[in-house]
Formats: sequence, structure tokens, C-alpha cells
Amino acid sequence: MHVRPLSTVIKCMTLLDKISEMPSSVRISEMAKLMGESRATTYQRLFTLTEAGWLERLPDGSFRLTVKANQIGAAAIRQAGFDNRAQLILDEVAMELGEAISLVLLDKEKLVIALRAESNSILRADLQVGAELSYKDSASGSIWLAFGSGDLYDRLRSSGHDLPSPQDIAKTRKEQLSVGGGGETLLGIAAVAIPVLHVNGHCLGSLSTTSPSSRFEPERYLPTMRKAALKLTELSVSKST
Repeated sequence: MHVRPLSTVIKCMTLLDKISEMPSSVRISEMAKLMGESRATTYQRLFTLTEAGWLERLPDGSFRLTVKANQIGAAAIRQAGFDNRAQLILDEVAMELGEAISLVLLDKEKLVIALRAESNSILRADLQVGAELSYKDSASGSIWLAFGSGDLYDRLRSSGHDLPSPQDIAKTRKEQLSVGGGGETLLGIAAVAIPVLHVNGHCLGSLSTTSPSSRFEPERYLPTMRKAALKLTELSVSKST
């Protein structure tokens, strides 16, 4: 039986995605323009999401996200094999290295920062939990292409993604690490990433340390990162037993 997705639900979730990209609460007219819809249609979607608990309406009539998104995000991390102890591991690494570190997961075909621990340095990469990364520019992109599912590369290529070369991916697989940059959006930022692998070999995530290029020292970061990756693997195994 052929089943089609509910277009109204897809539109509501698209609206939710757009609101998540806004720096503050949004007004109906603003979202109607972004969605290319009438104010009445947009208001109905906003009202639906408010009734479902995803949004709240402020006294000035604008809408903002509720903490429900955080609850769903935390559940997704748990289902990926991690829990709040994973954040503690990242916090320890960030403190030891003095640099920011992220756990990057695959959300369908999107590379997303699921957990992040910031450094205490004045100079830092402006990345946040929930940010989507590029396969071409990010170190985590090569990690997921090298250690993720075997059909990931073909799926991404067929959908028009800009990808590293097969030779670069093979190099990442051999060395079990990848070095990348911030691309056009984060100039002057460098990153090194390694895989977090389950005991059965499948990729659980990418562990990535980012810093300004002026003080980028991957050789110093890697021993600490590899110890953290093992701790994350052990954590995922303990949760599944």
C-alpha cells in the first residue's frame, strides 16, 4: 500500500524548523512571509504547534519555542546510545584541552551537533547544539562518510550534496581521523574529528575538537579525544546491557 506523508504536518514541521533558526520570538507576519503563505494559514499552523506544546505565545503576540524541543533532543541522544554522562565526558575534555568539543550525530542525512562543551577561551568557534555541518568542509563529514552506513555516500551524492573525494574518505578510514575547516561560514576555524565506534563496529558518532586556526594543535588533542571516544563507546554498551 502506497502511503503519502500528510502535507499539513510537513508544513507545520517546516515552520518549526524556521522558527528554530530565528534569534528571538517571531511574529505571524514575519513567518507568513518566510513560508510564502497567508497570515491566516500561518496563524493556524502556529496555533496548532502551540496547542501541541512546541510553541508558546507571548503577551506581545509573538511566538517562541518551548523547552519541548530540548526534551525531544535529549530523548534522541538517549536513543542514539548516550545519556547525560556523555555531556560530562565532553566537559572534561574541553577543560583538559582548553578547546571546544562536539559530539556530532547523523539525523537522517543531516550532520548535527548533538552535544557540545565550550572552552573558556575568549577566541572560540561560534557553533551551537543543533547546528548542521557540511559534509564537504567539516571534519565530522569525512568521519561519517568513512565509518557510517555503506550506502550513505551514494544517497548523499544522488541528492546533490557536495562531498569529499573517495580518496579523502579512504584516507580518513585508514587514519581513523579527519581534519577540516569551518568553510565559508566559519573562516579561520579548524577541526579534527575521530569516530566513536560501537563494539560491533558501527559508527555511533563523531567526536570533534574545534579551535581558531592560529592555535590548532591536533597532535595534542588526539590522545585525550581517543580516551573520550572509548569512554563514550563504553557508555553506549552499558546502556544497552
